[in-house]
Amino acid sequence: MRILIYVGKFEDMPIAKLLVNRLRESNIEVFGMREEEIKGLNVPKWDESPVDMALVFGGDGTVLKFIHEVDGSGEIPILHVGTGRVNYLSDCSTREVPQIVDRLTKGEYYIEERLTLKAVSGDFTCTALNEVLMKGIDPGHLISVTVIEEGGEEIMRARMDGVIVSTPTGSTAYALAAGGPMVDPRLSVKLIVPLAPFSRALVPIVHPFEVPIKVITSEVSYVICDGVVSQRGAEVRIVPGERKVRFVRTRHYNPYEKLWRRLFTQ
Repeated sequence: MRILIYVGKFEDMPIAKLLVNRLRESNIEVFGMREEEIKGLNVPKWDESPVDMALVFGGDGTVLKFIHEVDGSGEIPILHVGTGRVNYLSDCSTREVPQIVDRLTKGEYYIEERLTLKAVSGDFTCTALNEVLMKGIDPGHLISVTVIEEGGEEIMRARMDGVIVSTPTGSTAYALAAGGPMVDPRLSVKLIVPLAPFSRALVPIVHPFEVPIKVITSEVSYVICDGVVSQRGAEVRIVPGERKVRFVRTRHYNPYEKLWRRLFTQ
């Protein structure tokens, strides 16, 4: 087995090193993606040859950063060791690290796939696991936003700060904070959530995932994928992503238990 290590914060290096040592004892090859992991964990540099999975240490934001930083990361299953505040995407916590090696070596895990969205604006293209956000450049100024289905049917037209188009995974992120519902990740839908609309009558919309939409703004706005990749434009086409993001699960993943923890135990 070959495993890639990605560590979000320097503070997580000690627990990552503990896991690396245990993996080596089990004759598992370990590689570092960046200089931080290579020097901090004393592992060889990844040459981009195939690996069985990536161990990502950090919060949910670290997972998003990894997905956007590594070419072809959608093909690499991710085992997220949560060290952040929310850890909604994580499979395990740091205190469970010793048990994780046993499960990996015994093959006691499965792969869960998550839907992605692709945003296209001019020459700019990005894939989002959580959401595509179109937001006005001036934070104190409302913009007019129009959302249209590819067939021409208008879904939404109003003044607001911006609009969030979210996957089921992203429904528990920015979209939730903006008033959207939590969507079970087993459903194939997307959310269209107005961000601070002028009219309080405007509500989030649950929309078929496979139906492409176009978001048009009255002026040039930010187009942001997962809060990581951004560009400027006045029009963006949002379609289902060609690839899915794959997560390694060493036990049953319960999204409702994760949501309960996030809302009531922070």
